[in-house]
Amino acid sequence: MRLRNSFAPPCWQTDQMTPAEEKKALRQRLLAERKAINGSEKAALDLALCTHVAQAEAFRQADLVLGFLPIRGEPDLTPLFDLARSLGKTVALPRCANGEMYFLAFSAETVCVPDQFGILAPPPDAPLVHGTKDTLCLLPGLAAGRDGTRLGYGGGFYDRFLTSFAGHTLFALYHRFLFPTLPTDFLDLPAEIIITEKGVITPL
Repeated sequence: MRLRNSFAPPCWQTDQMTPAEEKKALRQRLLAERKAINGSEKAALDLALCTHVAQAEAFRQADLVLGFLPIRGEPDLTPLFDLARSLGKTVALPRCANGEMYFLAFSAETVCVPDQFGILAPPPDAPLVHGTKDTLCLLPGLAAGRDGTRLGYGGGFYDRFLTSFAGHTLFALYHRFLFPTLPTDFLDLPAEIIITEKGVITPL
């Protein structure tokens, strides 16, 4: 499986690589490329992403928005949290413990503390939330395929969580990290909605 896109050749890939090896090589390359995006460009991209997400039907109809705090150069979607609350929606963030991920309510007054990986999350005693068919889960990650596939960081937390999630999933990312396809295995679950700074990308 080979990736093709307009900004870089698939120098990470060889015919002898397994999907797991392809993912590892691609993660290393994309993390470096994303980190290299300068601050002013990133701010403009993030604003465009937030605008498109806010206009999405899945966001407007959501009763609960499962978000995340950006790490390692991820798009900053946090302005959507205040917007969601102003529209009467509940916002929650993930917390990882003992190999599992669950979502806790996140208000404007919530003071986040590091989880087992050092990632800021609501404190363990924050209210636990449960999704419905109208819940929207914003997915973090590095890259997406036009078929809806998503490249995360290798922990599998979201893939495991989504196996029992009944709501909608949305992956917002910079367009340069959208590929025709990605290396995957049977555990990888696709995103329902993909959004870049150019708008909504309908998965093939």
